[in-house]
Amino acid sequence: MPKYSYNVINEENKALSGTISAPDEQSARAELNQLGFSVIGIIEISENETSGAQEGPVLPTFEFSAIDKSQKHVVGTIQAEDRYSAYKRLISEYAFEVEYLVDQSLPEPQKSEEKTKGVFELQNQLDEESQLVQKKISGANQDLKEFEQKQDVLKLQVDFVLKKVKEMLDLYENDMKPETKTKIRVYVDKILRIKSSTNLDYIRKSCEELLTYLQKEELFLHEETRLKERTQMVMEAKSMMMQLHSTKSKSSMSLHETLSRWREEHILKKDQPSALEKFTDFLIALVIGFVPENDEIKEIQRNIAIVDQQIRQYWLLYFQASTPEYKNEAKTSLKKLRQEKKKFKLQLKEARKKLQEEYKKSTEITQWEAFSNELLGFTGWLLAFYIIYYFASIYLNTKQFGALSLPQPFSVYKTNFLKYFMTTLFLFHSALSIKINFFRRNEAATLVITPVFLLSAMLIILNF
Repeated sequence: MPKYSYNVINEENKALSGTISAPDEQSARAELNQLGFSVIGIIEISENETSGAQEGPVLPTFEFSAIDKSQKHVVGTIQAEDRYSAYKRLISEYAFEVEYLVDQSLPEPQKSEEKTKGVFELQNQLDEESQLVQKKISGANQDLKEFEQKQDVLKLQVDFVLKKVKEMLDLYENDMKPETKTKIRVYVDKILRIKSSTNLDYIRKSCEELLTYLQKEELFLHEETRLKERTQMVMEAKSMMMQLHSTKSKSSMSLHETLSRWREEHILKKDQPSALEKFTDFLIALVIGFVPENDEIKEIQRNIAIVDQQIRQYWLLYFQASTPEYKNEAKTSLKKLRQEKKKFKLQLKEARKKLQEEYKKSTEITQWEAFSNELLGFTGWLLAFYIIYYFASIYLNTKQFGALSLPQPFSVYKTNFLKYFMTTLFLFHSALSIKINFFRRNEAATLVITPVFLLSAMLIILNF
């Protein structure tokens, strides 16, 4: 078969060159166009030119089988310095999904063995290289922590999509077309293989391809009798697609998750947090609680967040629905999601109750308790100093020392500001002492003691 040397431009406006085998020039151009290339020039290579080119140093040739962007099966050869370089070219330049890649010079038995192994090790090597590149880019142009957060959020979404698709397959396996089940499993295997990659756009795009397939293809053997199941599957796919798009535009972390991450990084994982960090953690504790949440609670909270997001998506789908069947399916799904959210909230309540019981039985002193003990000791010493100063000042001022006048600091105790301050300090020390000594790990006591202290301090200051 004749060979042609070509120069093309791909969809990223990158110039590429190579050789292709085809019956004629028109067939070669058509095949290149199907791959998404704009042909700049194409010339047939004669056998003399081919043999003449081989007199100099020749790059190794590798045989490959792949799937192109239009889901067409492609078999061919490519020249490169080594097998990994050939794989990178097929992925980056041609956007192929490579099935196997073997050295053409290998004997046939070894070729068959290499084809069976596939390209998993090459994909792992490419992922590691991409991760190193991504970290360098993150260090220069973006915050690595933000990237990791987006990666974590996307992983959760991918796991959710895979779980839902598996449920669909298990539920309708006997009613689906064999080729459909095979195609879906191919998509799932691909996503499982790449979901730990740092190329987030590629992962998201692969999930979207699967969801688009679920929406557009005729999946069931008897579509006309499976209208309800078909409608339900389309609605599920649309909802998951909206969820993937929401993670692309923003980080889906709530305020609670953000504060929990800060506490974990600056308090729980740090041997000696600074005084400022401890004070910040105290303010955060007023919002999310003083007891650090365990993995079980975090998992339930993530599930609730996902359900909340799904509820919002199904409301949008309900108002955008074009047929009564879609509206009814959206209403049914909303009802199920509310029940699911209610179940998760009960689980969250039980998990928090269990954590509180474990916390009360624990003898380990938390960061907050250590801070409270330090604060109690400091206010106690401050009050002791003031009492000594107060009685010493009164004693010296009531005694007659002739013409000797006492310095001004010995009369400061008469000022109203110091009276207000020390009275409030005494109330605070008393409230904190009661809390630590009698109700150390009783949250209900905190809810009572705090307003009583604030009200008492206000009444005393206003009526002093």
